Amino acid sequence: MIKNIMITLLVLFAFGFGMISPELERHLSTAAADQKLPVHIVLKNQYDTRLLFSQVDGLSRQERRVRVAQILGDFARREQESILRYLAEREKQGEVKDIRPIWIVNAVACEATPAVIRELAQRADVHYVNYDLAWCPDLLEKPGAPAEPQYDATWGVRKIRAPEVWAQGYTGQGVVCGHIDTGCDYTHPDLADHMWEDPNYPYHGWNFEENNNNPMDQNGHGTHTAGTVASDGTSGTQCGVAPDARIMVCRVRTVADSVAESQCWQAMQFVVSPPLSPANGADLYTMSLGWMLSWNPHQATWRQVADNVNAAGVIQIVAAGNERYLTPPNSCRCPGNVPPPWWNPQNTGTGTLSGIISIGATDSLDAIASFSSRGPVTWGTVAPYNDYVYPPGLTKPDVSAPGVAVISCRIGGGYQSMDGTSMATPHTAGTVCLMLSKNPNLTPAVVDSILEVTAVDLGPSGKDNDFGAGRIDALAAVN
Repeated sequence: MIKNIMITLLVLFAFGFGMISPELERHLSTAAADQKLPVHIVLKNQYDTRLLFSQVDGLSRQERRVRVAQILGDFARREQESILRYLAEREKQGEVKDIRPIWIVNAVACEATPAVIRELAQRADVHYVNYDLAWCPDLLEKPGAPAEPQYDATWGVRKIRAPEVWAQGYTGQGVVCGHIDTGCDYTHPDLADHMWEDPNYPYHGWNFEENNNNPMDQNGHGTHTAGTVASDGTSGTQCGVAPDARIMVCRVRTVADSVAESQCWQAMQFVVSPPLSPANGADLYTMSLGWMLSWNPHQATWRQVADNVNAAGVIQIVAAGNERYLTPPNSCRCPGNVPPPWWNPQNTGTGTLSGIISIGATDSLDAIASFSSRGPVTWGTVAPYNDYVYPPGLTKPDVSAPGVAVISCRIGGGYQSMDGTSMATPHTAGTVCLMLSKNPNLTPAVVDSILEVTAVDLGPSGKDNDFGAGRIDALAAVN
Protein backbone atom coordinates (compact mmCIF):
# COMPACT_ATOMS: atom_id res chain seq x y z
CA MET A 1 0.00 0.00 0.00
CA ILE A 2 1.02 3.56 -0.51
CA LYS A 3 1.69 5.48 2.65
CA ASN A 4 0.87 8.90 1.38
CA ILE A 5 -0.65 9.98 -1.91
CA MET A 6 0.95 13.39 -1.57
CA ILE A 7 3.54 13.70 -4.28
CA THR A 8 6.68 14.37 -2.26
CA LEU A 9 8.35 14.63 1.09
CA LEU A 10 10.47 17.62 0.14
CA VAL A 11 9.58 20.54 2.38
CA LEU A 12 12.41 23.07 2.22
CA PHE A 13 14.84 20.38 3.30
CA ALA A 14 17.76 21.64 5.36
CA PHE A 15 20.64 19.21 5.12
CA GLY A 16 24.10 19.77 6.49
CA PHE A 17 26.66 21.52 4.33
CA GLY A 18 30.21 20.88 3.23
CA MET A 19 29.48 17.80 1.10
CA ILE A 20 31.60 17.02 -1.96
CA SER A 21 30.70 13.85 -3.84
CA PRO A 22 33.28 11.04 -3.90
CA GLU A 23 33.47 11.29 -7.70
CA LEU A 24 34.23 15.01 -7.54
CA GLU A 25 36.78 14.40 -4.78
CA ARG A 26 38.53 11.94 -7.08
CA HIS A 27 38.80 14.56 -9.83
CA LEU A 28 39.93 17.23 -7.37
CA SER A 29 42.77 15.00 -6.21
CA THR A 30 44.39 15.09 -9.66
CA ALA A 31 43.30 18.51 -10.94
CA ALA A 32 45.74 21.36 -11.50
CA ALA A 33 45.17 24.48 -9.41
CA ASP A 34 43.97 26.46 -12.43
CA GLN A 35 41.91 23.66 -13.98
CA LYS A 36 38.17 24.30 -14.18
CA LEU A 37 36.04 21.26 -13.43
CA PRO A 38 32.36 20.97 -14.49
CA VAL A 39 30.18 20.79 -11.39
CA HIS A 40 26.60 21.23 -10.29
CA ILE A 41 25.83 22.80 -6.94
CA VAL A 42 22.60 21.70 -5.27
CA LEU A 43 21.46 24.29 -2.75
CA LYS A 44 20.18 23.38 0.68
CA ASN A 45 16.71 24.92 0.45
CA GLN A 46 14.25 23.44 -2.03
CA TYR A 47 10.68 24.49 -2.74
CA ASP A 48 7.93 22.57 -0.97
CA THR A 49 6.46 20.51 -3.81
CA ARG A 50 3.25 19.83 -1.86
CA LEU A 51 2.73 23.58 -1.68
CA LEU A 52 3.54 23.84 -5.38
CA PHE A 53 0.82 21.32 -6.23
CA SER A 54 -1.70 23.24 -4.17
CA GLN A 55 -0.79 26.45 -5.99
CA VAL A 56 -1.51 25.01 -9.44
CA ASP A 57 -4.50 22.84 -8.59
CA GLY A 58 -7.31 23.24 -11.13
CA LEU A 59 -5.19 24.94 -13.79
CA SER A 60 -4.83 23.73 -17.37
CA ARG A 61 -1.55 22.17 -18.46
CA GLN A 62 -0.38 25.38 -20.13
CA GLU A 63 -1.35 27.43 -17.08
CA ARG A 64 0.39 24.95 -14.79
CA ARG A 65 3.60 25.12 -16.80
CA VAL A 66 3.69 28.90 -16.72
CA ARG A 67 2.77 29.13 -13.05
CA VAL A 68 5.31 26.49 -11.97
CA ALA A 69 8.01 28.33 -13.91
CA GLN A 70 7.06 31.59 -12.21
CA ILE A 71 6.96 30.13 -8.70
CA LEU A 72 10.16 28.09 -8.96
CA GLY A 73 11.93 30.82 -10.92
CA ASP A 74 11.15 33.42 -8.27
CA PHE A 75 12.23 31.04 -5.51
CA ALA A 76 15.52 30.20 -7.24
CA ARG A 77 16.34 33.85 -7.90
CA ARG A 78 15.95 34.66 -4.21
CA GLU A 79 17.81 31.60 -2.98
CA GLN A 80 20.64 31.88 -5.52
CA GLU A 81 21.29 35.61 -5.25
CA SER A 82 24.23 35.26 -2.87
CA ILE A 83 25.93 32.30 -4.54
CA LEU A 84 25.56 33.81 -8.01
CA ARG A 85 27.15 37.02 -6.75
CA TYR A 86 30.03 34.96 -5.36
CA LEU A 87 30.45 33.03 -8.62
CA ALA A 88 30.35 36.22 -10.68
CA GLU A 89 33.18 37.68 -8.60
CA ARG A 90 35.27 34.55 -9.03
CA GLU A 91 34.47 34.56 -12.75
CA LYS A 92 36.06 38.02 -12.99
CA GLN A 93 39.19 36.51 -11.45
CA GLY A 94 39.28 33.75 -14.07
CA GLU A 95 38.40 30.97 -11.64
CA VAL A 96 34.85 30.23 -12.83
CA LYS A 97 33.11 30.06 -16.20
CA ASP A 98 29.86 28.97 -17.85
CA ILE A 99 27.57 29.79 -14.91
CA ARG A 100 24.08 28.35 -15.48
CA PRO A 101 21.38 28.96 -12.85
CA ILE A 102 18.69 26.26 -12.71
CA TRP A 103 15.19 26.69 -11.29
CA ILE A 104 13.44 23.36 -11.95
CA VAL A 105 15.49 22.38 -8.92
CA ASN A 106 17.37 24.94 -6.83
CA ALA A 107 20.83 24.38 -8.31
CA VAL A 108 23.61 26.06 -10.28
CA ALA A 109 25.96 24.52 -12.84
CA CYS A 110 29.37 25.96 -13.69
CA GLU A 111 33.02 25.17 -14.25
CA ALA A 112 35.26 26.10 -11.33
CA THR A 113 38.78 25.65 -10.00
CA PRO A 114 39.46 23.27 -7.09
CA ALA A 115 39.83 26.16 -4.63
CA VAL A 116 36.45 27.61 -5.59
CA ILE A 117 34.80 24.19 -5.40
CA ARG A 118 36.07 23.65 -1.86
CA GLU A 119 34.86 27.11 -0.87
CA LEU A 120 31.44 26.36 -2.36
CA ALA A 121 31.16 23.16 -0.34
CA GLN A 122 31.71 25.11 2.88
CA ARG A 123 28.89 27.56 2.25
CA ALA A 124 25.91 27.28 4.59
CA ASP A 125 23.48 27.53 1.65
CA VAL A 126 25.03 24.62 -0.26
CA HIS A 127 23.91 21.03 0.24
CA TYR A 128 26.02 19.16 -2.28
CA VAL A 129 28.66 19.74 -4.98
CA ASN A 130 29.00 17.01 -7.58
CA TYR A 131 31.11 16.38 -10.66
CA ASP A 132 28.72 17.05 -13.54
CA LEU A 133 30.01 14.56 -16.10
CA ALA A 134 29.45 10.85 -15.68
CA TRP A 135 31.84 8.54 -17.51
CA CYS A 136 29.40 6.13 -19.06
CA PRO A 137 30.70 3.99 -21.92
CA ASP A 138 27.35 2.23 -22.38
CA LEU A 139 25.16 5.33 -22.23
CA LEU A 140 23.66 4.99 -25.72
CA GLU A 141 22.74 2.12 -27.98
CA LYS A 142 25.04 1.76 -30.99
CA PRO A 143 23.59 2.66 -34.41
CA GLY A 144 22.71 -0.31 -36.59
CA ALA A 145 23.04 -0.85 -40.30
CA PRO A 146 21.04 1.26 -42.77
CA ALA A 147 17.60 -0.18 -43.51
CA GLU A 148 15.77 -0.17 -46.83
CA PRO A 149 12.34 1.50 -47.00
CA GLN A 150 9.55 -0.91 -46.05
CA TYR A 151 6.68 1.02 -47.63
CA ASP A 152 4.66 0.12 -44.60
CA ALA A 153 4.51 0.85 -40.89
CA THR A 154 7.26 -0.71 -38.78
CA TRP A 155 6.52 -3.81 -36.74
CA GLY A 156 6.45 -1.84 -33.51
CA VAL A 157 3.97 0.72 -34.81
CA ARG A 158 1.72 -2.11 -35.99
CA LYS A 159 2.17 -4.15 -32.80
CA ILE A 160 0.81 -1.39 -30.58
CA ARG A 161 -2.07 -0.79 -33.07
CA ALA A 162 -1.24 2.82 -33.84
CA PRO A 163 -2.67 2.65 -37.41
CA GLU A 164 -6.09 1.78 -35.97
CA VAL A 165 -5.87 4.94 -33.86
CA TRP A 166 -5.01 7.05 -36.93
CA ALA A 167 -8.12 5.62 -38.61
CA GLN A 168 -10.16 7.24 -35.83
CA GLY A 169 -8.62 10.63 -36.65
CA TYR A 170 -6.06 10.85 -33.83
CA THR A 171 -2.52 11.31 -35.12
CA GLY A 172 -0.90 13.41 -32.40
CA GLN A 173 -2.20 16.67 -33.80
CA GLY A 174 -1.88 19.62 -31.43
CA VAL A 175 0.60 17.84 -29.13
CA VAL A 176 4.19 18.95 -28.44
CA CYS A 177 6.63 16.27 -27.32
CA GLY A 178 9.86 17.38 -25.68
CA HIS A 179 12.79 15.24 -26.80
CA ILE A 180 15.84 15.02 -24.49
CA ASP A 181 18.54 13.21 -26.40
CA THR A 182 21.53 13.77 -28.70
CA GLY A 183 19.54 16.25 -30.77
CA CYS A 184 17.61 15.59 -33.96
CA ASP A 185 18.22 15.89 -37.69
CA TYR A 186 15.36 18.32 -38.18
CA THR A 187 16.00 18.34 -41.95
CA HIS A 188 15.17 14.63 -42.32
CA PRO A 189 12.34 14.39 -44.88
CA ASP A 190 10.21 12.31 -42.50
CA LEU A 191 10.62 14.79 -39.63
CA ALA A 192 11.00 18.23 -41.19
CA ASP A 193 7.27 18.97 -41.11
CA HIS A 194 6.83 17.77 -37.54
CA MET A 195 9.09 20.01 -35.52
CA TRP A 196 8.10 22.40 -32.74
CA GLU A 197 7.79 25.92 -34.08
CA ASP A 198 8.61 29.11 -32.20
CA PRO A 199 9.95 32.37 -33.66
CA ASN A 200 12.47 32.65 -30.82
CA TYR A 201 13.85 29.17 -31.50
CA PRO A 202 14.36 28.89 -35.27
CA TYR A 203 15.91 25.41 -35.06
CA HIS A 204 13.11 23.89 -33.00
CA GLY A 205 14.73 23.73 -29.57
CA TRP A 206 18.01 24.29 -27.75
CA ASN A 207 21.50 22.80 -27.66
CA PHE A 208 22.41 22.53 -23.97
CA GLU A 209 25.74 20.93 -24.77
CA GLU A 210 27.05 23.99 -26.63
CA ASN A 211 24.55 26.49 -25.18
CA ASN A 212 23.18 27.69 -28.51
CA ASN A 213 19.95 27.46 -30.46
CA ASN A 214 20.97 24.71 -32.90
CA PRO A 215 20.24 21.20 -31.55
CA MET A 216 21.24 19.35 -34.74
CA ASP A 217 22.04 15.71 -34.04
CA GLN A 218 25.61 14.59 -34.66
CA ASN A 219 25.23 11.15 -33.10
CA GLY A 220 22.18 9.46 -34.62
CA HIS A 221 20.54 8.19 -31.44
CA GLY A 222 18.29 11.23 -31.10
CA THR A 223 17.15 11.26 -34.73
CA HIS A 224 16.17 7.60 -34.37
CA THR A 225 14.14 8.16 -31.20
CA ALA A 226 12.49 11.30 -32.59
CA GLY A 227 11.48 9.36 -35.68
CA THR A 228 9.68 6.77 -33.57
CA VAL A 229 7.62 9.51 -31.95
CA ALA A 230 6.54 11.61 -34.91
CA SER A 231 8.02 10.79 -38.34
CA ASP A 232 5.55 10.56 -41.21
CA GLY A 233 6.92 7.98 -43.66
CA THR A 234 7.79 10.42 -46.45
CA SER A 235 10.86 8.35 -47.41
CA GLY A 236 9.01 5.05 -47.44
CA THR A 237 8.77 3.66 -43.89
CA GLN A 238 6.16 4.79 -41.38
CA CYS A 239 8.22 4.79 -38.17
CA GLY A 240 6.32 7.39 -36.18
CA VAL A 241 3.57 6.44 -33.75
CA ALA A 242 2.10 9.98 -33.78
CA PRO A 243 2.96 11.47 -37.20
CA ASP A 244 1.29 14.81 -36.56
CA ALA A 245 2.85 15.51 -33.16
CA ARG A 246 5.58 18.15 -32.90
CA ILE A 247 9.10 17.49 -31.61
CA MET A 248 10.78 20.05 -29.31
CA VAL A 249 14.48 19.19 -29.56
CA CYS A 250 16.67 19.37 -26.43
CA ARG A 251 20.22 18.30 -27.19
CA VAL A 252 22.35 17.32 -24.21
CA ARG A 253 25.97 16.23 -23.95
CA THR A 254 26.37 12.59 -24.89
CA VAL A 255 29.85 12.63 -26.46
CA ALA A 256 33.24 11.34 -25.33
CA ASP A 257 31.45 8.70 -23.25
CA SER A 258 30.11 11.28 -20.83
CA VAL A 259 26.87 13.05 -20.11
CA ALA A 260 26.06 16.04 -17.92
CA GLU A 261 23.29 15.67 -15.35
CA SER A 262 22.73 19.42 -15.14
CA GLN A 263 22.14 19.66 -18.89
CA CYS A 264 19.31 17.15 -18.60
CA TRP A 265 17.79 19.16 -15.75
CA GLN A 266 18.04 22.30 -17.88
CA ALA A 267 16.36 20.43 -20.74
CA MET A 268 13.51 19.32 -18.48
CA GLN A 269 13.21 22.95 -17.38
CA PHE A 270 13.07 24.07 -21.04
CA VAL A 271 10.31 21.55 -21.76
CA VAL A 272 8.22 23.14 -19.01
CA SER A 273 8.89 26.75 -20.02
CA PRO A 274 11.35 27.89 -22.71
CA PRO A 275 12.90 31.13 -21.39
CA LEU A 276 12.22 33.22 -24.50
CA SER A 277 8.67 31.87 -24.91
CA PRO A 278 7.50 30.87 -21.41
CA ALA A 279 3.99 29.82 -22.47
CA ASN A 280 5.11 27.61 -25.37
CA GLY A 281 6.22 24.52 -23.49
CA ALA A 282 5.64 20.83 -24.19
CA ASP A 283 2.87 18.46 -23.11
CA LEU A 284 5.25 15.59 -22.43
CA TYR A 285 8.86 14.63 -22.91
CA THR A 286 10.63 11.46 -23.96
CA MET A 287 14.10 10.75 -22.58
CA SER A 288 16.03 7.70 -23.74
CA LEU A 289 18.89 8.38 -21.35
CA GLY A 290 19.72 7.31 -17.85
CA TRP A 291 22.45 6.83 -15.27
CA MET A 292 23.48 3.45 -13.97
CA LEU A 293 23.60 3.72 -10.20
CA SER A 294 27.30 2.84 -10.31
CA TRP A 295 27.85 6.18 -12.11
CA ASN A 296 26.69 7.89 -8.89
CA PRO A 297 23.85 10.12 -10.10
CA HIS A 298 22.43 12.46 -7.46
CA GLN A 299 19.19 10.51 -7.16
CA ALA A 300 17.43 12.83 -4.72
CA THR A 301 17.86 15.75 -7.11
CA TRP A 302 16.51 13.72 -10.03
CA ARG A 303 13.44 12.82 -7.99
CA GLN A 304 12.78 16.40 -7.02
CA VAL A 305 13.15 17.53 -10.63
CA ALA A 306 10.61 14.86 -11.59
CA ASP A 307 8.29 16.04 -8.81
CA ASN A 308 8.43 19.62 -10.05
CA VAL A 309 7.93 18.70 -13.71
CA ASN A 310 4.98 16.58 -12.62
CA ALA A 311 3.52 19.58 -10.80
CA ALA A 312 3.71 21.43 -14.12
CA GLY A 313 1.47 18.78 -15.66
CA VAL A 314 4.13 17.52 -18.08
CA ILE A 315 4.08 13.75 -18.69
CA GLN A 316 7.51 12.12 -18.32
CA ILE A 317 8.43 9.02 -20.35
CA VAL A 318 11.88 7.62 -19.52
CA ALA A 319 13.86 4.50 -20.46
CA ALA A 320 14.34 1.90 -17.73
CA GLY A 321 17.81 0.98 -18.99
CA ASN A 322 19.65 -1.84 -20.77
CA GLU A 323 21.27 -3.54 -17.77
CA ARG A 324 19.21 -6.69 -17.32
CA TYR A 325 22.43 -8.44 -16.29
CA LEU A 326 22.58 -6.36 -13.10
CA THR A 327 20.93 -7.69 -9.96
CA PRO A 328 17.92 -5.75 -8.62
CA PRO A 329 17.50 -3.31 -7.02
CA ASN A 330 20.36 -1.87 -9.10
CA SER A 331 19.27 -2.86 -12.61
CA CYS A 332 17.10 0.14 -13.56
CA ARG A 333 18.83 3.41 -14.34
CA CYS A 334 18.10 6.78 -12.79
CA PRO A 335 15.73 8.57 -13.43
CA GLY A 336 13.94 5.47 -14.73
CA ASN A 337 13.91 4.26 -11.12
CA VAL A 338 11.95 7.32 -9.92
CA PRO A 339 8.40 6.45 -8.71
CA PRO A 340 5.50 6.96 -11.13
CA PRO A 341 2.69 9.54 -10.92
CA TRP A 342 -0.03 6.89 -10.39
CA TRP A 343 -0.17 4.12 -7.82
CA ASN A 344 -0.97 0.76 -9.38
CA PRO A 345 -2.47 -1.41 -6.61
CA GLN A 346 -0.22 -4.23 -7.85
CA ASN A 347 2.95 -2.25 -7.10
CA THR A 348 5.11 -3.51 -4.27
CA GLY A 349 6.68 -1.36 -1.60
CA THR A 350 5.66 1.63 0.46
CA GLY A 351 6.45 5.23 -0.38
CA THR A 352 5.37 8.41 -2.10
CA LEU A 353 4.66 9.04 -5.76
CA SER A 354 6.65 11.18 -8.18
CA GLY A 355 6.41 11.61 -11.95
CA ILE A 356 8.42 9.12 -14.06
CA ILE A 357 6.75 6.49 -16.25
CA SER A 358 9.62 4.09 -16.99
CA ILE A 359 9.71 1.84 -20.01
CA GLY A 360 11.02 -1.67 -20.61
CA ALA A 361 11.57 -3.26 -24.03
CA THR A 362 9.89 -6.17 -25.85
CA ASP A 363 10.54 -7.94 -29.14
CA SER A 364 8.21 -8.73 -32.04
CA LEU A 365 7.00 -11.90 -30.28
CA ASP A 366 6.15 -9.97 -27.09
CA ALA A 367 9.05 -11.52 -25.20
CA ILE A 368 11.04 -9.33 -22.84
CA ALA A 369 14.20 -8.03 -24.50
CA SER A 370 17.38 -9.75 -23.35
CA PHE A 371 18.82 -6.39 -22.25
CA SER A 372 15.76 -4.73 -20.67
CA SER A 373 16.42 -3.58 -17.09
CA ARG A 374 14.33 -5.18 -14.37
CA GLY A 375 12.94 -4.17 -11.04
CA PRO A 376 12.35 -3.78 -8.25
CA VAL A 377 14.09 -0.55 -7.31
CA THR A 378 14.72 1.00 -3.91
CA TRP A 379 14.99 4.48 -2.42
CA GLY A 380 15.63 3.17 1.07
CA THR A 381 19.05 4.80 1.40
CA VAL A 382 18.30 7.99 -0.54
CA ALA A 383 17.55 10.88 1.83
CA PRO A 384 15.19 12.64 2.36
CA TYR A 385 12.91 9.97 0.84
CA ASN A 386 14.15 6.72 2.42
CA ASP A 387 11.15 4.85 1.02
CA TYR A 388 10.51 1.70 -1.01
CA VAL A 389 12.87 -0.21 1.24
CA TYR A 390 14.23 -3.36 -0.41
CA PRO A 391 12.98 -5.99 -0.12
CA PRO A 392 10.41 -5.76 -1.58
CA GLY A 393 11.22 -2.39 -3.21
CA LEU A 394 9.10 -0.68 -5.88
CA THR A 395 7.90 -2.51 -9.00
CA LYS A 396 9.59 -1.24 -12.17
CA PRO A 397 9.36 -0.72 -15.12
CA ASP A 398 5.83 0.65 -15.38
CA VAL A 399 5.07 -0.59 -18.90
CA SER A 400 7.00 -2.01 -21.85
CA ALA A 401 7.03 -1.30 -25.59
CA PRO A 402 8.73 -2.50 -28.79
CA GLY A 403 12.49 -2.09 -28.48
CA VAL A 404 14.22 -4.79 -30.55
CA ALA A 405 15.18 -4.36 -34.23
CA VAL A 406 13.33 -1.05 -34.36
CA ILE A 407 13.65 0.79 -37.68
CA SER A 408 13.53 4.57 -37.53
CA CYS A 409 15.10 7.69 -38.99
CA ARG A 410 18.80 8.06 -39.74
CA ILE A 411 20.91 11.23 -39.84
CA GLY A 412 20.98 12.61 -43.37
CA GLY A 413 17.90 10.70 -44.49
CA GLY A 414 16.81 7.11 -44.74
CA TYR A 415 16.47 4.60 -41.93
CA GLN A 416 18.39 2.30 -39.63
CA SER A 417 17.66 -0.41 -37.08
CA MET A 418 18.50 -0.13 -33.38
CA ASP A 419 17.81 -2.08 -30.17
CA GLY A 420 17.25 -0.74 -26.67
CA THR A 421 14.83 0.59 -24.11
CA SER A 422 15.74 3.86 -25.86
CA MET A 423 13.64 2.58 -28.76
CA ALA A 424 10.77 1.43 -26.54
CA THR A 425 10.50 4.80 -24.82
CA PRO A 426 9.47 6.86 -27.90
CA HIS A 427 6.89 4.22 -28.83
CA THR A 428 5.30 5.02 -25.48
CA ALA A 429 5.72 8.78 -25.90
CA GLY A 430 4.07 8.55 -29.32
CA THR A 431 1.18 6.66 -27.76
CA VAL A 432 0.77 9.43 -25.18
CA CYS A 433 0.69 11.94 -28.05
CA LEU A 434 -2.20 9.98 -29.58
CA MET A 435 -4.01 9.97 -26.24
CA LEU A 436 -3.56 13.73 -25.83
CA SER A 437 -4.73 14.44 -29.37
CA LYS A 438 -8.05 12.89 -28.32
CA ASN A 439 -8.13 14.36 -24.81
CA PRO A 440 -5.65 17.22 -24.22
CA ASN A 441 -6.61 17.50 -20.56
CA LEU A 442 -5.26 14.15 -19.37
CA THR A 443 -3.01 14.55 -16.32
CA PRO A 444 0.23 12.60 -15.81
CA ALA A 445 -1.43 10.33 -13.26
CA VAL A 446 -4.38 9.59 -15.56
CA VAL A 447 -2.07 8.93 -18.52
CA ASP A 448 -0.02 6.51 -16.41
CA SER A 449 -3.13 4.73 -15.17
CA ILE A 450 -4.53 4.33 -18.70
CA LEU A 451 -1.22 3.03 -20.09
CA GLU A 452 -0.93 0.48 -17.30
CA VAL A 453 -4.56 -0.66 -17.17
CA THR A 454 -4.85 -1.10 -20.95
CA ALA A 455 -1.44 -2.74 -21.48
CA VAL A 456 -1.30 -6.30 -22.80
CA ASP A 457 -0.43 -8.37 -19.73
CA LEU A 458 2.68 -10.45 -20.39
CA GLY A 459 4.74 -12.67 -18.12
CA PRO A 460 3.36 -13.33 -14.62
CA SER A 461 -0.23 -12.18 -14.16
CA GLY A 462 -0.46 -8.51 -13.23
CA LYS A 463 2.30 -5.94 -12.92
CA ASP A 464 5.73 -7.51 -12.64
CA ASN A 465 9.38 -6.51 -12.64
CA ASP A 466 10.04 -7.56 -16.24
CA PHE A 467 7.23 -6.09 -18.35
CA GLY A 468 5.72 -3.75 -15.78
CA ALA A 469 1.96 -3.74 -16.33
CA GLY A 470 2.52 -5.12 -19.84
CA ARG A 471 3.24 -4.09 -23.42
CA ILE A 472 1.47 -0.87 -24.38
CA ASP A 473 -1.60 -0.93 -26.63
CA ALA A 474 -2.19 2.47 -28.25
CA LEU A 475 -5.68 1.63 -29.50
CA ALA A 476 -6.87 0.44 -26.10
CA ALA A 477 -5.27 3.45 -24.42
CA VAL A 478 -6.92 5.96 -26.74
CA ASN A 479 -10.30 4.28 -26.50
